Amino acid sequence: MSAESITIKQKSGNETILDLSTNPIITFSGENMVVTNDFTSIMLPLDDIDSYVVGNVNTGILEMADTPEYHDGHVMFKGIVEGTTVFVHSIDGKMIHKFTSDGSGILDVNIGLFPKGVYIITTPENQIKVINK
Repeated sequence: MSAESITIKQKSGNETILDLSTNPIITFSGENMVVTNDFTSIMLPLDDIDSYVVGNVNTGILEMADTPEYHDGHVMFKGIVEGTTVFVHSIDGKMIHKFTSDGSGILDVNIGLFPKGVYIITTPENQIKVINK
């Protein structure tokens, strides 16, 4: 199944819809999400983003719990399809690491490997914020 669009909903009530055929790329710059496609670039404050959804796409997650398990610096994703990529970004939007799942269905993101701080873990399905103390 192929994706059709990405919808970004803001707390302010605005909604941005971009057709995926325009090749949108999402990056983070400071406290902003930047969405660039073939025609435009949009900068949205992270604190105003309520959600973003990609429509009609195979997410690579099979019956994953809403919240992954977290134990001793390890964030464990269960039910993840082989080849799924999970990204770790620093709070300022820099990509710190990317993990790719193997065929076991479990992906261990070891936040303990990184310096103390706040990190955003992004799966094809959602984002979570974790703190490495």
